[in-house]
Amino acid sequence: MKYCLILACWGDAYSELHVNELVRAARSYSPELEDIVLFTDRVRSDIDPVVRQEIFPAFFNRPEFFGHGYRVKISVFSRDCLPAHMPCVYLDLDSMVIGNLGEIAGLVKNTNDFFMLPPGDMLGFGSLRRLLFRLTKGRRFATGNSSVMAFHSAASPNISELFARFHQSGESGRHMAIDDVFISWASQSVVRGVPRTLAVMFRREFLARTRIGLWAKSQLPSSRKSRSEICVITFNGMTYKANHLLALEEGQRIEDPKGRFGYWSEACLGPTREKIREYCRRVMGKQPAQ
Repeated sequence: MKYCLILACWGDAYSELHVNELVRAARSYSPELEDIVLFTDRVRSDIDPVVRQEIFPAFFNRPEFFGHGYRVKISVFSRDCLPAHMPCVYLDLDSMVIGNLGEIAGLVKNTNDFFMLPPGDMLGFGSLRRLLFRLTKGRRFATGNSSVMAFHSAASPNISELFARFHQSGESGRHMAIDDVFISWASQSVVRGVPRTLAVMFRREFLARTRIGLWAKSQLPSSRKSRSEICVITFNGMTYKANHLLALEEGQRIEDPKGRFGYWSEACLGPTREKIREYCRRVMGKQPAQ
């Protein structure tokens, strides 16, 4: 199945190395990759020429959307910038590709299918959450994470157009303040979680709140098999950026603000640790792309 890879970049937090590394890895694993679109605040030099750079659409290209809540990211659904009728996979720039993104694109069977990283609780994007959404007229809903998403460019309603319409009409509420929240709210009736076997957050997959949980994640055969099939790891959160990860010493404890912990060791991370090291070196310019 042919698909489009979508990226977004603004400001100076991420360099062309992050973009090019994602493009390099995606192309190396995915023969089905047909188109690559980078939404950006400015045309950037040194970006791989296979990438089609698109300036953020005028409605979203305003200072208030680049600040808290990153609402500019809602623009990645804009029809005018995407291929007309194609499954799309969106990745945040702090993501590492280690498998075929075509498997994530393949989740999109129908035009209105939509997938994002699920909430961290047991309910996820389940039928109970959909029922609560209907009963409360949209006030209660599950919020996912938009670091990894899969959708169809011809989906209707279009999330970018929906946000623009609501914003222009003066709509308020928490669903209008943050990109993850609006995307989850707007897609609540159809959204499903990207399976953990395909895409994970580093902190959820490789850290745990108890030693037993950490052992189970790293040692159980089922967990090892699941990790071997992962296509994308996203390092959302300021604790896990490439420079921080490269500075870790053998066996050093890693923590997150929600009480999870783990260790920078092969026993804890398995063969993924070396893949993370190689990724970090490339985006820090310390190792050339192969």
